[in-house]
Amino acid sequence: MVHPFANVPDIQLESLNALSAQFRCDTAPEKTNLMVGVFKSDNGGPHVLSSVSQAKAKIFSNSNWHHEYRGTHIGSQRFRNFGARLFFGEDSHSIKENRIISMQSLGASGACHMAAKFLKDHYGPWTAGSQARVFIPRESWGNHPNVFEYLGIKVSQIPYLDNQSKMFDYVAFRTAIGSIPQGSVLVLQSAAQNPTGCDPTLEQWHEIASLCHERGHLVLFDVAYPGFASGNIDIDLESVRIFDKMGVPLIIATTYGKCFGLYCERVGALFVVAPDEAVGKRIEKQMKFLARAETGAQPDFGSLIVETILSDAELRSLWQSELREMAEQLKYRRQQLQQRLVDLKTPGIWSHITLQNGMFSHIGFTGEQIRILREDYHVYLQDNGRLSIAGLNSSNLEHVARSVHAVIIATTEAGDMHARSREHL
Repeated sequence: MVHPFANVPDIQLESLNALSAQFRCDTAPEKTNLMVGVFKSDNGGPHVLSSVSQAKAKIFSNSNWHHEYRGTHIGSQRFRNFGARLFFGEDSHSIKENRIISMQSLGASGACHMAAKFLKDHYGPWTAGSQARVFIPRESWGNHPNVFEYLGIKVSQIPYLDNQSKMFDYVAFRTAIGSIPQGSVLVLQSAAQNPTGCDPTLEQWHEIASLCHERGHLVLFDVAYPGFASGNIDIDLESVRIFDKMGVPLIIATTYGKCFGLYCERVGALFVVAPDEAVGKRIEKQMKFLARAETGAQPDFGSLIVETILSDAELRSLWQSELREMAEQLKYRRQQLQQRLVDLKTPGIWSHITLQNGMFSHIGFTGEQIRILREDYHVYLQDNGRLSIAGLNSSNLEHVARSVHAVIIATTEAGDMHARSREHL
């Protein structure tokens, strides 16, 4: 008898899975991991925020702290309320009118999944017969297509990065938004865009929001790195607030993992802005049903840390200063890498490294250059060319810069030789 799982098909996982395994097996002492979006201390170790440590101490000192359920499948009301005010602002009319409906999630990945499931079941144009399809920038988080395609939602790409300047291509992006069908769903990032490090200006965000409002688009913001672009979380969230104030149909999928350093705690949230309070109540019921069916009760410890920090004025101020310090450290690492490449006289223009922001830089390497960096110099980047600035430190930066320089020189010379050989054919 054939086992019922005997014919489970093989699949091709993201290259990051294989690359991470390859990195772990690499025995070279100079190996450098620039693949993952995790802020590291200058010694290369985990960076634990003091505000988080103090919040944990405060939690553990409470004799009433326990491990029982908190009574809801969508997370504690207090946690969700603090999150809404953090992301939408204290003066948000949507909050005052009880139109922001929220649920805790398993990180931003879980929030994106819940958003996709909610859209698949309830987004008006789709339930009325239009094709379930989302539009995502050509350069976006590698897991975005998986999240939507897994649920049978078609994914289409729109332009985002100018490959020549390595900066945001506003004209092409805006043109695309204006040409896709009315009532489309756009998946965007609010700040410190992954993988490019390129964001629209506030003026451009206003124009994009106005166009989305005019075209009746819904925008799903994946907010994974608030605070890492400017160092100020309110500045980085202004893009979201512009869309909210303009009345663009809006969903936010977010994580507290990056800005609080709570990566493995998987603390995320989903926010849906309803048109009125009555619809909001129905949406909340659907969220409770969705959470019950998909995950059951939400993990408590990570969300309690976030709740403790946001509810304590001193801890909140400390956290904001620590977030600012991390953002400044990323800018410093960018400056150091760019300057070292300039000092080495590495062929090319490297100004985009410091013009980009956040944890990542889209350097613009070819697949061959990425392969040589990995195999010959033990410097690991993702296959899409994303370089994690967060993985640079004072110990590995010189090796990274010299490796990049060597690869650029080698591949440029090889290209020149190939061109000259063709001239003589």
